[in-house]
Amino acid sequence: MLAPTNDGKMMKWHRDHEDAKSMTRNPYFIDEPTGISFSGGRTSAYMLWKVLEAHDGVLPDCVKVVFANTGKEMPQTLDFVRDCQENWGVDIHWIELVGLDDISGQEGYRKNAKWNRVYARTTYESASRKGEPFNILLREMDAIPNVVARTCTITLKVRGIRQYLESLGYESPWTQLIGIRGDEQRRAVKLHNKRDEGMDCYLPLWLDGVTAKDVGDFWKSQLFDLQLPNNNGVTDWGNCDLCHLKGRSKRLSIIRERPDLADWWIDAEQRKGQQFRPDETSYKQMKIIATDQPSLFDFGDDETIPCFCGD
Repeated sequence: MLAPTNDGKMMKWHRDHEDAKSMTRNPYFIDEPTGISFSGGRTSAYMLWKVLEAHDGVLPDCVKVVFANTGKEMPQTLDFVRDCQENWGVDIHWIELVGLDDISGQEGYRKNAKWNRVYARTTYESASRKGEPFNILLREMDAIPNVVARTCTITLKVRGIRQYLESLGYESPWTQLIGIRGDEQRRAVKLHNKRDEGMDCYLPLWLDGVTAKDVGDFWKSQLFDLQLPNNNGVTDWGNCDLCHLKGRSKRLSIIRERPDLADWWIDAEQRKGQQFRPDETSYKQMKIIATDQPSLFDFGDDETIPCFCGD
């Protein structure tokens, strides 16, 4: 059943996966301050469509859709976000990290803090496309992002979304919709009804039992689609183009088709003197393998580690 939190500001959903379909409430219906994490992928776009459908095509004023741009998304992803805006008449708030304020020694900040991150709203036309937000992050951090310390996800997406919604008057905790499907059980149980960075994570697609096939079938019937390959419901080229959380074989296959995409990642590792994946070969070595020795590695489906926003 639905139960209010102690302060009465938010409605918190207490339901498990098996009981979800027996609930009379539409899992996509929203009547409290809510953010929708829009990754720019097919799954999160389908979730947005279901929310629009639940509200007769018009989002309530208490709902904000946020796309956090890292500057390393494929151009097709940015095109898709724009197309969703234009075709569905929905306001998607594009944000990105734009700078760092030096706060060394200033009062009111945590001890030894050096930088205050500055986020700003952007647009399809002005959104960064050369990794600029990611470069700002690398300037701030001593350690390069890795599998254990996912500072890119936390800083460029999660905290950016939080700070932006707070600037609009959202008070913690609010509900954050994330596009995790019903066939992503392991990811779902780690996120659903968990509080992260002041946001209560809510996964309507998981509660509704939506699968990759359902999402794929939906986009086959639409007049527009994400112009990136669909690999059995997974968009290997989605999110950051060569994200270190993607399986090694996926990154190698992308580099084989687009060797130029490896250059930013190679430069980032050389600038920091560290690797995104210390347990694996560097991006420089991966580019050599992918372009000079394509027959020596297997493009099998090794495990990809999921990012925050979903596909």
